[in-house]
Amino acid sequence: MSVLITSPSRLHFALIDLNGELGRVDGGIGVALNEPSLKIEVSAVDNEVELEENPEEVVSILERIRSRIEPPLRRNYRIKILRKLPSHVGLGSRTQLSLSVAKAISVLENRNYNVEELAKLVGRGGTSGIGTAAFAKGGFILDGGHLFRKSEAGVKEEKESERTKTNFLPSSASKVPPPPILFQHAIPENWFFVVAIPEVKRGAHGLEEIEIFQRYCPIKSSEVEKICRITLMRILPSVLEKDIHTFATSLTVLQEVGFKKKEVELQHGIIKELFRFFDLYALGHGMSSFGPATYAIVEGEKRAKELAVDTKAFLDEKGIRALVLYSNVNNRGSEVH
Repeated sequence: MSVLITSPSRLHFALIDLNGELGRVDGGIGVALNEPSLKIEVSAVDNEVELEENPEEVVSILERIRSRIEPPLRRNYRIKILRKLPSHVGLGSRTQLSLSVAKAISVLENRNYNVEELAKLVGRGGTSGIGTAAFAKGGFILDGGHLFRKSEAGVKEEKESERTKTNFLPSSASKVPPPPILFQHAIPENWFFVVAIPEVKRGAHGLEEIEIFQRYCPIKSSEVEKICRITLMRILPSVLEKDIHTFATSLTVLQEVGFKKKEVELQHGIIKELFRFFDLYALGHGMSSFGPATYAIVEGEKRAKELAVDTKAFLDEKGIRALVLYSNVNNRGSEVH
């Protein structure tokens, strides 16, 4: 018995509120992409092969599922990664792999879990809900963040309750479940993203990512207010009205505001050089999550293919090796075969 799962990558445009004064924190916007994508095969097996034969990156996922799931799993499982997402570059690879493994096992175990239940099993979505929502349905996504109660200085930090955060933390270090999805909508098929992934320092993760959240948060409320205004009055209407120009220019503006500005500043200098290049040849641009995946927005596949070629040539001239690709938005989410 085996199950095939394919899932999209995602671009994370921005975290909205890393201030928390209103009793809520995080919130994010992003999209699911058709390419690159993840594909895995999960098989139920009788012999104990999980530690010996499974890829190292899925062993911890399996262990976490086994430690949390009730009733216990009936079988052992072998996982083959047939098509891999680049890791720690801003495309949400860990979330997609974790959810894909959990989904496949739930199918093989005849358990009907929704995406929030899957995310709880594997410990994802504690800051951003973009990856889990991309896995579920794809499209453009706005999530509503988490309840927030900051511990007082000098007072022993309270433990996170089931849905309340007590500190500024990335998803990998937070135990709260995924946030509510406030808005999820299909994106026109002719909106394309050219994605450049330079071979420079990978995006922050692990202890480094935690330290960055602690160092730069809270973000000024005035910055958060600007992000909210751009999101509510420009980005969301542009999705509904299929206005690619307003959508793209709005994302460009977000690169200079709030926590996203910090994320960009911490990246390799080639990211800002790519921004200047995309200013000339694309409708808008940005960096996904902590990068280094950088995206440009154009209309039509022909234009996307041309810009991808030009972007690769630009990076080659700079002496920077990179993976450059293009994709439209995945409006379906993951698929089970």
